[in-house]
Amino acid sequence: MIKAVALKKSFFLDKREITVLKGIDFTIETGECIAICGESGTGKSTLLQIIGSLDKPSSGSVSFFGIDIFSRSELELAKWRNLALGFVFQFHHLLPEFSALENVMTPALINGISMLEAKKTATKLLQKVGLGERLRHKPGELSGGEQQRVALARALTMQPQAVLADEPTGNLDAGTSDEIVDLLLECNREFNTTLLLVTHSQRLAARMDRTMIIENGLILEQ
Repeated sequence: MIKAVALKKSFFLDKREITVLKGIDFTIETGECIAICGESGTGKSTLLQIIGSLDKPSSGSVSFFGIDIFSRSELELAKWRNLALGFVFQFHHLLPEFSALENVMTPALINGISMLEAKKTATKLLQKVGLGERLRHKPGELSGGEQQRVALARALTMQPQAVLADEPTGNLDAGTSDEIVDLLLECNREFNTTLLLVTHSQRLAARMDRTMIIENGLILEQ
C-alpha cells in the first residue's frame, strides 16, 4: 500500500544543513499496524508528516498503491489527503467552539457530504468510541481521554485508507492510553484501515504487527 524509496529530509538552521532522514526505504501492506519508534529528535514525526503529505521530502519518494503522492498538484494532494488519510495527534486540535458532534462532522462537510449524512456518520462514530451521551459537549467539557476519542472519531469520518497517529496517548494515563489503542486496533480490524503509530512506549509498540525503529536518520529494524 505505502512504499518509500531513498527518502531523505533536511532542514536548514542558520545556513547549516541538518539531515533528519538519511535515505529510508520501507513497504507497508494494506491493513498493517506499524509502530514507529526511536529517541526524541530522530525524525519519527517528520517521517509521519511526509507519509501524510503534510511535509515534503528533500529527495526520494512516497507512493500509495503505486502513485507518487507528491506528483499531484497542491489542490489534488489536499483532496486526496482529506479522503484517504485520517490524523490523530498528541494534542487533539479540536475546534473549541464546536460540539463533539460538529467536530466529527467537519471532514464530511468539507468533502461536500450533506448535513444529514454527515450527522448520521458522526453520531455512529461517537457512539462507537463510547461518547454517545456526549454528542453536544464542547471539548472544554470533556476529559483528555474523551477529547482524544473525538479526535479518533473525526479521523475515521471519511473511512480513510490509513490512520496516522502521532503520540496519540502522550498526554494520557496508562489506562486511558490502553483504551485509545484498543479503539485504534478495533477500527483497524473492522475497516481494514492501515495504522501508523508514532510512540515512545514500547508497551504500546508491542501491540502492533511490527515496529520500525529510527536511529540516526535510518530505519534499523522493521
